[in-house]
Amino acid sequence: MSDAARHEDTPHGTSLLPFDLTEDQLAAAPVLASIDTLVIEELSEDEDDAFAAALDR
Repeated sequence: MSDAARHEDTPHGTSLLPFDLTEDQLAAAPVLASIDTLVIEELSEDEDDAFAAALDR
């Protein structure tokens, strides 16, 4: 098992969680105008249809 992504200064069990964004990072983050513009690459057509159906519920 690789420890290349290990962060020694984080509590045990939280190293895979994303860090909190700063106010500047949050302000610079992209924002979707609509969930309809979300594109998830590598989904099959059936998976894409199922995802869209789940959003409609």
